[in-house]
Amino acid sequence: MSRPHEDRERHTLVDHRPGGDPVTFAHGSWVVLGVAHVKAERADACVSAYETLLEKAATSKTRAHPAAIFLSKNQRRVVTLAGVAGHDGFKAIAAAWDDHHREAQHRAVAESVSLGLFAVSGSIGAAAIDPASHDAMDYEQFLHPIPGAAALFSPTTAPDTFRGAMLLSGDDGRTNVIVSRFSLAEAYAEFRSEHRATTALGALGEGGTLSFPVHAVRTFA
Repeated sequence: MSRPHEDRERHTLVDHRPGGDPVTFAHGSWVVLGVAHVKAERADACVSAYETLLEKAATSKTRAHPAAIFLSKNQRRVVTLAGVAGHDGFKAIAAAWDDHHREAQHRAVAESVSLGLFAVSGSIGAAAIDPASHDAMDYEQFLHPIPGAAALFSPTTAPDTFRGAMLLSGDDGRTNVIVSRFSLAEAYAEFRSEHRATTALGALGEGGTLSFPVHAVRTFA
């Protein structure tokens, strides 16, 4: 169902359409990952802008699919994932998104935007992204390698609340991302705290960490 939102800064109508089919990013595939920092009152406008960009990219020569848009719980960050063929696909999307941000700069939709190319280095359990799911999801980004990251979510260490996770490794050789799913909110934070001293989770709290709960707003198969 469409949920219109008023863009109060420019008095235009922003149409936010949540939903989409569950999508999965295959192991070893390339994805463009973007993180936009926004004002909470501009979150819906930012989501709508990225919906438009991803819809265009999915039908263009870049063939950016599957794709997904996440919104943080506090509505201060919008995360986008878009599957691409590799470096050429990343360059095409980066150029298109740079052009869009320059044209829309006067609207100040996002305070800052980062964009990078990542490889899917692991897919554990129910890693599909489903806007209809009620599971709690967390996005966490690190500016250092995470040795044995997949083992963090093995049956011997993961709690019953764990549902799945997707691991992403940056093409820059140092940035890593975990997108995890748990049946209960706050379960990932408790999991990290419990295993910090005994597993590779001990490295997760070190410098460069960006961590926040998210939910899937829109997917594109």
